Amino acid sequence: MRSYHSLDRIRLTWRPPDWEHDSTVQVTVRTTGGKTTLRFHQERLADVGERARQRAYWTDVVERIGETLGKT
Repeated sequence: MRSYHSLDRIRLTWRPPDWEHDSTVQVTVRTTGGKTTLRFHQERLADVGERARQRAYWTDVVERIGETLGKT
């Protein structure tokens, strides 16, 4: 864990098993006006292709969370 701000965000170093390098992932949760936003931000990606794959990965994660919560 790189940093933690209670009820706001967490930053951590992450490396999937098939990668040869670390990445930094930040997960932010914000509630404004009765709506909650969950945001993933990932840094230190190898290239444009890896960035596109990770965008698709995190989009899927958010969709599955929404389905689990019955919000999609």
